[in-house]
Amino acid sequence: MERPIFKPLGTPVAQLDTPALVVDLALVEHNIATLHAFFQQREAKVRPHVTAHRCPALAHKQLAAGGTVGGISVTTVGEAEVFADHGFDNICVANEVVTPPKIRRLCALARRARMIVAVDNPANVRDLSAAAAAHGVTLQVVVDLHTRLHRCGVEPGQPAVELARVVHAAPHLELAGLMSYEGPILTTDREALAAESRQCIQRVLDTRALLERAGLPVRMVSVGNTSNYEIAGAMAGVTEVPAGAYALLDARYGPHRPQFTPAARVMTTVTSRPEPGTAIADAGQKAVSVDLGLPIAPDLPGATVASLSAEHCRLRLEAAADDTLRLGDTFWLTPYDIGTCANLYDYIHAVRDGCLEAVWRVAARGQYR
Repeated sequence: MERPIFKPLGTPVAQLDTPALVVDLALVEHNIATLHAFFQQREAKVRPHVTAHRCPALAHKQLAAGGTVGGISVTTVGEAEVFADHGFDNICVANEVVTPPKIRRLCALARRARMIVAVDNPANVRDLSAAAAAHGVTLQVVVDLHTRLHRCGVEPGQPAVELARVVHAAPHLELAGLMSYEGPILTTDREALAAESRQCIQRVLDTRALLERAGLPVRMVSVGNTSNYEIAGAMAGVTEVPAGAYALLDARYGPHRPQFTPAARVMTTVTSRPEPGTAIADAGQKAVSVDLGLPIAPDLPGATVASLSAEHCRLRLEAAADDTLRLGDTFWLTPYDIGTCANLYDYIHAVRDGCLEAVWRVAARGQYR
């Protein structure tokens, strides 16, 4: 864990040491209000997928905005434990939980929160049922459907119905419904986005109809994400959308979701000008992440992030940027992927009107298990 060097509230953001992950509260609030307003007018609601930021303070702001199912979505049991410790009592682990230690922890959580977990294999169903019986708890279970990503999930249609029957018959498990994660569909072609989204989601809705004809309960149908929330949320039969990236956004989603604004940036300092056309700054892979793509420097016209090493960012400079950027100057980097960036920090500096308003702990950082 990093040792925090806290500044007094009200400190101008320029006085923070770098690299620092900084969130603009006005932009966060705009992003949240924009998406949540859509769901306040729909039968479907949003279930914030908090893995995108791993920060309980921000998740509380999301639930307080309305238009939600009253709970959150996470990816791991470790994340669920952290958020349960911070007062969240409706948590969907949108992932398969298979190993005995994780299943025991999941059952322990079910004593103090409504826990939902995904399955795609009957052997896992039997293991969850046995553990839940041993702990004297009931787990909510959703059948995970494979619709687009080559990842987890049983095939839609009859394979999903057969697995749902196994869940429904298992002691100490309650069949909650269906989920699918089709992944981000990033395109500026609205017709293409709608067509691909609906094709994926319709397979889930068709499977819902099969379950209901078989007499199986389907209270929950979870599909969609930040890239297509308004399409998923408007389809009859969808009950919730586990969107996550919208609150902070990033350079990956930015060009495709113009109703939101990147609200999280990394402040970095120029530490070297080794030659004309090049600047080195102190935010490298350990501060920004490069897993899915390079960050951008949107406020520096003529500056391009050329590469990141462990501790350094190398900028390629043209025109005015080459003439004006000096040693010790600070500038902003917008991460390409906010999830992998936020996971690098223990704390987020939340600012309003250029001054520090709060310091939020990224409490679920590194909770991979």
